[in-house]
Formats: sequence, structure tokens, C-alpha cells
Amino acid sequence: MNQHSKFAGGRCFSILAAVILSSIRARANPIEFPEKSITPKISFVIGFAILLELICICWILRRSRRPRFFILWLVGLHLITYPAFLGLLWELVEIRPAFAVALGEGVAVVIEGSLIYLICRFVPSIKPKPPAPSIAKCWLASLIGNACSAAAFPLLLAIFERLSPG
Repeated sequence: MNQHSKFAGGRCFSILAAVILSSIRARANPIEFPEKSITPKISFVIGFAILLELICICWILRRSRRPRFFILWLVGLHLITYPAFLGLLWELVEIRPAFAVALGEGVAVVIEGSLIYLICRFVPSIKPKPPAPSIAKCWLASLIGNACSAAAFPLLLAIFERLSPG
């Protein structure tokens, strides 16, 4: 058995564990809204809003070179950026909540757009013919995806509350 392949699984597991455990440091709900705290229901709505964001990004970059399983790459990207976003909110807890969230979203858009650019540029694609997206297009896709996600969140929360019993 190849020694490299024996340790590759452990290394991948270690990286995944570090990413997941970093969300514990973020303490999940840095800015308290009086009427809502993080519950399984809100976690489901957050996940659905992130899925909407991923669909928007895939749709905007549909004519660009993308790797195989691009949506899974984006999900993995959010395993890093979402805990980092929550951690940044904890660091900005002293300032107004609306400004802290806007600043955190701005940083997330720049980081996500840059990582999407690197993924599309350097991960092998299924179809090498289409051009790789520019950094500006990746930032725009991230901005539109995050805006759609943020705009849809209150609507998704209202629909979920309306459909859920009790």
C-alpha cells in the first residue's frame, strides 16, 4: 500500500475537523436579535439561503470554465467562509449590529469571489473550451449570490414559520 495514500485521508479529515471546530470558536450567534436566536429552524433557513446563493453563483458563471462538481466546491468554500464570517462578527460585537453584518458580508464577498476565481482558474475543468471567469466576474457573482441570499432570508423565514406547526 502506498504510504502517501495512507496519510492523505487523515490529512483531509484533519482539515475538515479544523474547519468544523473553528465554527465552535465562532459561538454561532454573535449578534443577538431580540426576537430570534439560532434554532434548528433558523439553521435550516440559513442552509436554504446559502443553497440559493450557490445556485445564483452557478447561474452567473454558467458560461465560464468551472470544475466538475462546482456546487460541491462552493459548499466546501462555505465551510470555511461562514465560520470566518461568524468569527468576524464576534470581533466586531462592539459596533452597531447592522454595520458589523454589512462589513462582514463585504469581507465574505471579497474572499468568496477570490476563492471562486482561484477554483475556476486552477482546478481542472470538464470542458476546457470556455474561458475562465475574471476576478471581477467572480466578485460580482459572489455579491449577487450574497445579496439574493440576504434578501431571501426574511422571506424564507416567514414561509417556514407559516408552514411549520405550532
